[in-house]
Amino acid sequence: MRNKSRGLTMVELLIGLAIGSLVVIGAVFVYSQSRTTYSINETQARLQENGRYALAIMEPDLQLAGYYGFSNEANDFYWTNGSSKTSVMNLQSSSTALTTPGAIGTCGTNFAVDLLHPVQGSNNAAGPIAVSACAPPASSPNAGAYVTGTDTLTIRRSSTETSTATAAKIQLYLNATKRTNQSIFNSATAPGAVGGNRQVRDLVVRTYYVAANSSMRAGYPTLWRKSLGTDGSAPKVLDEEILPGVEDLQVEFGIDDADHDGSAGIDPAQDKIAPIGYPDYFTGVVSRWVAPNDTLLDQSTNGRKAQIVAVRIWLRMRADQTEANYTDTRTYQYAGMSAAWNPATDGVAGFRRLLVSRTVYLRNVRFQ
Repeated sequence: MRNKSRGLTMVELLIGLAIGSLVVIGAVFVYSQSRTTYSINETQARLQENGRYALAIMEPDLQLAGYYGFSNEANDFYWTNGSSKTSVMNLQSSSTALTTPGAIGTCGTNFAVDLLHPVQGSNNAAGPIAVSACAPPASSPNAGAYVTGTDTLTIRRSSTETSTATAAKIQLYLNATKRTNQSIFNSATAPGAVGGNRQVRDLVVRTYYVAANSSMRAGYPTLWRKSLGTDGSAPKVLDEEILPGVEDLQVEFGIDDADHDGSAGIDPAQDKIAPIGYPDYFTGVVSRWVAPNDTLLDQSTNGRKAQIVAVRIWLRMRADQTEANYTDTRTYQYAGMSAAWNPATDGVAGFRRLLVSRTVYLRNVRFQ
């Protein structure tokens, strides 16, 4: 007997379509969720990568801060101009303001040659670094305004490679056989013979700061630095873009102020030699953490009452684009901030963020 051919009934067809639609919807949903997860993971990975990169740029500078060739004792140095010499100690006074070359005071009086402060900073624009005098460039590269509330970090050291004397740079003349008479100079002729134990090295001065723009994008906060360099014929402070997407830099200094026993004031064992009230020596152990503008760090008025032993850095990284259906509801408070910061306050809650931190021990501090 011949079987009768039959198709799908309307009900069966509708059920099949419904099942197929559910399968397709499920597949699209899984794909969408996978794409979203991938995008989030990619953003977080990029933030971590950028944070590591920025810290990797800053950390070697800090580790070399205070490295002056054959000496890490800034008191050995004199500003040398022909037969005229001025001790670095005297350059602390505003009455001894050097005006030539012009780059020497770009960020404040004798800023470039203040070797007594191999590490220095400002706290929310308050401190020895004159933010107004050291403003970000307004044009090419367009860094825009300094970001209010962020810190700055300055390091001073010599280059790791020897150089030749040139009037286009500020340099150090180093003599391994005569430690107490090293020179800072700006001339095509070195203050003495060069060769063997006598070397010329470039003076390296760098100030890290956060500005409102990157060179390619307005309104995108960026980590920049000012570097003592040359325009080819004379010393010049140059602005260098380090990394876009850094919206905050905060700094604290770990200091040894000779107070390690828990009582206020210098430990008795370290306060026996006149003048009383000043540490006889430092141990190199952090006794407390302070803001970059703490008065204990001002040697020009306080004498040498504390020594920076370590530096702690915080960088708040921001994604380059806002993210759909995402709001950063966290509050951020770190590095001794007096008040928490909320992204919604500045209208930037649509960006993902990552806070990274690193503590760097200074290799060239003096423990005498």
